[in-house]
Amino acid sequence: MSAVSGPDATADVLAEPVPEWALELTGVYQHVGGNCALAEINLRVPRGAWLLIVGPNGAGKSLLTRLILGLDAPSAGTVRVLGEDLRGLSVRAMTALRGRMGAVLQGGSLLEHRSVIENLLLPLRELPGGRAQQARAARLVIATLRLDGLENHLPRALSLGQRRQVELARALISGPSLLVWDGLTDGLDPAAAIETLQVLRAQRETRRLTLIATDNRADALGEACDCIAVLERGHMAFYGSPSELTAVLPERLDLRYILTGRP
Repeated sequence: MSAVSGPDATADVLAEPVPEWALELTGVYQHVGGNCALAEINLRVPRGAWLLIVGPNGAGKSLLTRLILGLDAPSAGTVRVLGEDLRGLSVRAMTALRGRMGAVLQGGSLLEHRSVIENLLLPLRELPGGRAQQARAARLVIATLRLDGLENHLPRALSLGQRRQVELARALISGPSLLVWDGLTDGLDPAAAIETLQVLRAQRETRRLTLIATDNRADALGEACDCIAVLERGHMAFYGSPSELTAVLPERLDLRYILTGRP
């Protein structure tokens, strides 16, 4: 997998130039209830690249996304996001960093008592700009994801696929540099999954969006995938490009079993 060359940037989250690496995990461990849930996780993702984290249920995919988003702190190791070491960040700095990140989480994160439009506007409360600018941003993302007519619906009135689309719209409304999506194809039928990838590709072209996604399928991102991390029982079984994964599969019985359930 090719990487962008140049020194690491350690500037403030709002400063330029944009750091070389959108994500760096170094020697990351996470213990849950006395058990080691993640062990010796090392990876780097260049800005604008798309990483797919795959593995069976319970492999540690969701736990890893929570560390990337700063929702949990690692038991050991370093997590750097958009050039910022998450350890010791002030509340103000973490808020500023999250303003440059979007997230779609498993289990849903919509507020059930708020309408679609109210859910969409939540990430904009902490950002500069008046109500007119916020309304323009909402109209744009609604049109992009074809959510017209659902603005005043409550989440309980939506299908699972529509809920996931609203969650994506909310994640994109502030124009993030990094999108973290846990369970990429969950709740999406094949047509909706294709349409969603088209939206994400457009975001990648216009603002060089970095995508960190998890799924049970290694082909979930198709040809758009730049790198794949395979997790098994909290360990990194493989990290590299899709072509590198294809090349090693004939000799790696363990990887074939993780990805297909067959040796």
